[in-house]
Amino acid sequence: MIEKELKEAEKLGFKKCIIPENNKKLLKENLKLDIIGVKNIKEAMKEVRTIIN
Repeated sequence: MIEKELKEAEKLGFKKCIIPENNKKLLKENLKLDIIGVKNIKEAMKEVRTIIN
């Protein structure tokens, strides 16, 4: 289901997405999104801080 959700995010105009690293490994389609895989919430928050700054 992750690919379906990412395609929808792409349609809505998102440019970057943070997803679990394990899900990122499963992606088969090329998307125009910058997909960031993280292992835990701490990594996710670090990425969010870099995006908003």
